[in-house]
Amino acid sequence: MRLLFAALALTLSAASPAATCTDTAFVDTIAEAAWVNLDVTPAQGTRGVRDALRQAQSQHPTQPVRIRLAPGSYADNLGSEIYAQRLLRSASGPIWLVATDPRPNATVLNHGINLLGVSYLAIEGLTIGPETVGAWNGSAHADPQPLQAAAGVHVAGAAKSGRTNANQGGVLNTAVYGQFEPAHHILVRRVTIQNLFGRDERDGETSESQNMDGMKFNQVTDLWVLDSSVRQTTRHGIDNVGVHRAAFCRNFVAQSGGGLGIEAKGGSVDVLYESNTFYRVRRVELGGEDTDATYYMSADGRWDYEALRTVARNNLIVDPREAALEFSGCQDCVAVGNSIVFTAAYQAPSAGGEVFGGDAIRAHDSRVLGAADGAGSDCQTWDESAQDYVTVDPCWGVGANAPAPINRVLRNANLTVVNNLFSAEGGSFGRGGGAVVPCPLNANGGTAPISFNANYWWNGGQALPLAACSPLSEGPASRFPGGSAPIVGGSVDASSTARLSASLLDALAPRAGSPLLGMAIAHPSQAAYDRLGAPRGNAVGALVNVDARADRVFSFAERFYPQFFPAYVSSSVLSGYYVRHYPAAQNYIGAANGRLYLLGPALTGGQVLDYGALDDWMATVRAAGH
Repeated sequence: MRLLFAALALTLSAASPAATCTDTAFVDTIAEAAWVNLDVTPAQGTRGVRDALRQAQSQHPTQPVRIRLAPGSYADNLGSEIYAQRLLRSASGPIWLVATDPRPNATVLNHGINLLGVSYLAIEGLTIGPETVGAWNGSAHADPQPLQAAAGVHVAGAAKSGRTNANQGGVLNTAVYGQFEPAHHILVRRVTIQNLFGRDERDGETSESQNMDGMKFNQVTDLWVLDSSVRQTTRHGIDNVGVHRAAFCRNFVAQSGGGLGIEAKGGSVDVLYESNTFYRVRRVELGGEDTDATYYMSADGRWDYEALRTVARNNLIVDPREAALEFSGCQDCVAVGNSIVFTAAYQAPSAGGEVFGGDAIRAHDSRVLGAADGAGSDCQTWDESAQDYVTVDPCWGVGANAPAPINRVLRNANLTVVNNLFSAEGGSFGRGGGAVVPCPLNANGGTAPISFNANYWWNGGQALPLAACSPLSEGPASRFPGGSAPIVGGSVDASSTARLSASLLDALAPRAGSPLLGMAIAHPSQAAYDRLGAPRGNAVGALVNVDARADRVFSFAERFYPQFFPAYVSSSVLSGYYVRHYPAAQNYIGAANGRLYLLGPALTGGQVLDYGALDDWMATVRAAGH
């Protein structure tokens, strides 16, 4: 079995194309009548969820199994995360763990999910963690309490031949060392993770413990994380180590603590960050911060990059604490068509009067950590005789010690930054209390040149700083700095996730006559559509439509009425209507002259029906976070 799984993983690695935001999910290809349904109710608690996963594997190993969770709160009656292992499925027989009511906070798990050595597994519509926590008195919270979990969702592969010594007379055998059986074909869709921090901590963003991730993926190939939300976790929003072919699309990540908003490091290849929103995270990382040697998964036998071919596009990055974008050990990586905004209320973090954040871009090399740096040396590997994963220390007989490639420098190379908006509404670039100031570019230990072009820089009407900042070698199509405010601007409402998400869309919309419109250049990594699904044209930034009401209503309909509008699609013009078409349901949603229209054989009896003014929908749409 182990050899078969390894061969399958290698075949997938060689043959699969890069993941995208428009791929058809593997669970969406299964006919309705084919599903074996297992139903779980809140009265069964988290144990019921775990038992259903085990039942799916033991009783229906080759059939598609849909585990349907009824709405309500699933109390933790395990005393630990919902753990399952060795759920090895196929494209024709996946497991789909799905909430029958996918709305945020409708189906709540009171512990995280931990999956080891799995394939063709989907998690959809669940909420992990409480919507709110009780009042803070300076040392403790009133009820409800925050959730204690290492991660809301954790999916990992396992070491191949972890008990085989790769140290052969002081020479590292890389046919053994660093070889994994990856988890593969994993879908996380419409999942909400929130409030993971210590009971003695005020919140996740200011936590000092830094030990709870929103989502964590180790050694995973063919991964999609779509339309999900992570807020108030003490460490990373989404942490990836050794992921190959992964797409993170239309997610909302806010107020992560000591970790990053998102990273993909440790030999990650072909990773896409598209149309996500990040608010008050430390950084959005292309590459990552220093990978432990025993976690690095190479796709090509190289150990000289954190990430290869990462693309960040159409993302909104608002008020990042340290930097908006950081390239760290990233090669052939691109940031294109993003909107990076420091609001007028933004204050760069400082300590003792010395600023240590607020940069737009940072570039740093990374390295492989060894045991002397605190890196762990153990791993999980499959024990055929025990039919269980076991811990091996040190893994492959070497772990994070020589002759493993420890202390190897992972350098940036071939970096591109084009068609982005960088806006400091209050003029925060260059404003600080000492020798250190927030900079447009802070390159320290990362000497690879960055190709800049067609970026719009706005510093609240002030010049960009030169002293104490790295030279910004902008291209001829850039505006450096721009001459007028490019976006609507204004304050944001962080009182709830939905209000925060909606108010960011309001504030970051291009203003009428925006200089962003019409200034982009062509680039092969540029998406054809913007953050909301509107045709991009040649505008700079993640949002290109001055009047985005229709696209916001369309996105709301997809999120809350998937039975009629079953998947994300982009907008186009058809017969005078601005529309989205859903072929699987044969439905259309469209707008014309400020009004909403629907068409579908079952939805409207085949007639085009008027559903009212777009303006009348906007209060509902904003309240839902769109």
